[in-house]
Parts: sequence; structure tokens; C-alpha cells
Amino acid sequence: MKKMMVVVMVMALAGMSVAAEGEATGSIFGARAGYSFSPDQFFFGGHMDMGQVFAPMRLVPNLEIGFGNDLTTVALNGDLIYDFPETAFGVGGELGFVYSSWDDHGLNDIPGVDVDTSDTDVSLSVLGEYRHSLSNGKTMFGQLKFGLSGTADFKVLVGYNF
Repeated sequence: MKKMMVVVMVMALAGMSVAAEGEATGSIFGARAGYSFSPDQFFFGGHMDMGQVFAPMRLVPNLEIGFGNDLTTVALNGDLIYDFPETAFGVGGELGFVYSSWDDHGLNDIPGVDVDTSDTDVSLSVLGEYRHSLSNGKTMFGQLKFGLSGTADFKVLVGYNF
């Protein structure tokens, strides 16, 4: 858990330094929510679209918290998304850390004693994205993510950039 806190703090500091540059960097904060399969969970979180790290690739670090399936997950991810020119579509990959916590429901060989158990994994996913610009200048998007390692097998999510 200490490693996860260090990673969160480093990402927060990096995000604050980018956000301090304001509109010039194209950074945009937003919210996201969705559902994952295997584990079956509802999740929500936030992200910061840091803009193009090199054309036409965007970096979008995000934090997602999931509940369900007798499991709680906290994922700190970095999405690298290739935006297809002249379209609203993008594809990319996601690398992250997933902290999972669950109750073993007496499976620890001690009758009547439940033990909280946790694990941290490195995760890797591929994703597809569709973005829609709204008349107020904000953006909504939808993503499909396919987990390759250490994360949910499949995720469907929607998000909004403030």
C-alpha cells in the first residue's frame, strides 16, 4: 500500500505542475464512470487530459475506484491514446497499478475469522475511444477497454471533460 501512495503522490505532483500551466498545455480535468466484467464492478474516477505529448498522441492519467463482486479496487492508470486525424475516434493502451482488497470469508483455515486480503498488480489494457464535442466547448467520450494483464477483462466507460 505504501508503494501505491508514493505513486499517487508523484502523479498528483506531476498533474499539479501541468495544471499550473493552464490552458497553454491543453490540460483538461474530467470525471469517468463505467462497468467492468471479470471482476463485475461499477467504477468511477477522475482523469486529466494532458494533451498531446507528441502529435497525435495524448496522455491521460486517471484514477478509478471500483466496487462489487466482494472486491474493492483502486487503479492508477496512464492512457496513451492515438487520435485518428479528422475523426472523433482514437485507439491506445493503458499501463497502470491496480490495488485490490477483499474479504476471504473464512478461507484462512481459522473458523469464524474473516481476514482482509489485498494485492497490487501492474495492469495492461488496449482501448478504443469515441469523443464528442459539446456546444458548450466541453467533451464527452466513451471507451471500451480490453484487459491484457492485471486488470478487468473488459470495461465500458463514459466520461466528461470539464
